[in-house]
This record gives sequence, structure tokens and C-alpha cells, in this order.
Amino acid sequence: MIVVSNASPLLALAQADCLRVLKALFGRVLIPAAVFRETVDQCPVPAQKHRIQSACDDFIAVATPTITHSFSRNLGHGEQGVLALALERRADLLLMDDKKARNEAADLGLQCAFTTDVLRLAEQRGIIASVAEIVAGLREARIYLPFGAGQRRGSH
Repeated sequence: MIVVSNASPLLALAQADCLRVLKALFGRVLIPAAVFRETVDQCPVPAQKHRIQSACDDFIAVATPTITHSFSRNLGHGEQGVLALALERRADLLLMDDKKARNEAADLGLQCAFTTDVLRLAEQRGIIASVAEIVAGLREARIYLPFGAGQRRGSH
């Protein structure tokens, strides 16, 4: 399975010290160089930066898309890189929480998952004990995740 991630899932999972979930579920995750810059080079939170760098040394691979693509929406460099990489590598899944980027991905026929979708799958497979506890911890750190499919406010 080819999985490409944007920055927000990596930052949230790093804050929760749950990046291992990605390795357990997907084996390997691809990120474009722009996402690496955002999550490691420019990350102001030392714990997040260190955890993501360690994951890059293990199971996250930085890849540079070789195709250029014009998108219909005004997207950041990270989102553009994720979408270009996903198109080039024919990704099975994109991990992203940004609504505008998700809408662009849907228009391009790409499948997306929210960070909370990943956490729910990890809980179902026994990789983590409680999505609710992780989301509550992230809220305490002022990281607010969008609600995935089948979720409603207050359900996690």
C-alpha cells in the first residue's frame, strides 16, 4: 500500500507520541520534501521535530515528485507536494486534514484519511488503547483535529 502524508497528521501523531501507528498500519509512509521542511526543519516544537526526524530515519521516506501539476485550488507547498507525489506514485491513501487539499484530492480521484480515521483504525486493531484519550491529550496541547467520516462533535 502506498501512503503519502501531509504535515498535520505527522505533527499531531508526533505530539501524541503515536507515530508508530503509521508504521504498524502502513509499513512505510512517503512525504514530499516540503512536508519534511515543515515538520522537521521548521518545526518549533522540539519533541515533535525529534520524533518525526526519528521516524524519517526508520519508516518515513522523503520523496521528491518529478511531475509538475497545476491544481484548481490555491494550496500550500506541502499540500501541492503531497498531491503531486500521490499522483505520480499512484498512492492508495493520502493522510491529510486540510479541507481545501482534501477537496482537491477528491477532484483528482485520490482517497484521503483524517488523522482521526488513522487513530480509529489503530484502536480497532489494538495498536492503541483509546482514540478519545489521544484526542483529549491533543486538545490539551491545543491541537484540534477535524472529525472524520462517521464522527460527530463530542464523540471522541
